[in-house]
Amino acid sequence: MKLLRREILKILGLGAAGFGLGDRTMGTALAEAAKGTEHVAAMKGTVNFKGFTAKEITPNEEFYITSYSDNVPAISSGRFRLRVDGLVERPLSLSMKELDGMLDMKEYVTLECIGNPVGGSAIGNALWEGVSLKKIIDMAGPRAGIIKTAFHAEDGYSDSIPYNLSLAPYVFLAWRMNGEPLPARHGYPLRVIVPGIYGMKNVKWLSRIELVNYDFKGYWEKQGWSDEAVIPIKSQILMPMEGKTIPLAPYVLGGVAFAGRYGIRRVQVSWDGEKTWHDAELKQPLSPWAWTLWRYDWKPPKEGSYTLSVRGVDREGRLQESAGIIRSLLGTTFPAGAKGYHSVEVKVRKTS
Repeated sequence: MKLLRREILKILGLGAAGFGLGDRTMGTALAEAAKGTEHVAAMKGTVNFKGFTAKEITPNEEFYITSYSDNVPAISSGRFRLRVDGLVERPLSLSMKELDGMLDMKEYVTLECIGNPVGGSAIGNALWEGVSLKKIIDMAGPRAGIIKTAFHAEDGYSDSIPYNLSLAPYVFLAWRMNGEPLPARHGYPLRVIVPGIYGMKNVKWLSRIELVNYDFKGYWEKQGWSDEAVIPIKSQILMPMEGKTIPLAPYVLGGVAFAGRYGIRRVQVSWDGEKTWHDAELKQPLSPWAWTLWRYDWKPPKEGSYTLSVRGVDREGRLQESAGIIRSLLGTTFPAGAKGYHSVEVKVRKTS
């Protein structure tokens, strides 16, 4: 089966890495769990949710990093200017000092890479601060007929979102992350934050905003990746880890769930091959745009091997999509992100 998956990927031209973004990711709460650290109290951003300990806020130094090149632009905050042009009455050139004087947004937002596999670590949650994109666009005096808002980065990268979305009150430009100036590798001095949309749309090192009257396609869209890039319902098990042996006694299962702009209503877990599902307990998320921690008091019925699975339901009542046989074989995230339930294999043994 491994050979079949590799050959199918080769036929599709995806390669073993699929998207090629995950090779530069850094540790997050999810990666930390995968490495075997289940109890991480006293670390930044860590909370204990009734026996389930996790990093609800991802520290800056552990937040995943992806980019289309290895280049990290060296940008002077004092010399920086954000240009706003295209179909506008009043083209703008704004300094960071001017932008800082317009600060009106402070929100927890979870970001995820479109190349993140089911159960992957390229996802994180942070507190971002900045200014509403609509405020900047209104200052420039947008003309009629605009279709897309295009973002141009200092490293040559570009992407876009629909113009109507750019006017939403929750879309903003950020220059602070978890109470600190935006780190260089996360887009210093300015980046885009579009809640509910995969990270490739949250352009880093932003230097120009262009309002256009055509369907602007960014770097990854030209490679065939989704232009909408809407994050579907995701859920993940962080405790226990894959392959863990746990005692035949009450045990707290835990993880995170995320539904982009729609939020999570329910999380369900299964331990019998997805024949039956059981509702987990949810922690109130830090914002409508942040992931949700979940926990479940599991009482293993007997010794043996178990496959634990998790799925989510969003606030619109939509159930998380399973991967299906073909997608499971491929294990690919192309072209619109990973789909499927996250599962871990564990063993239950009596303690002496």
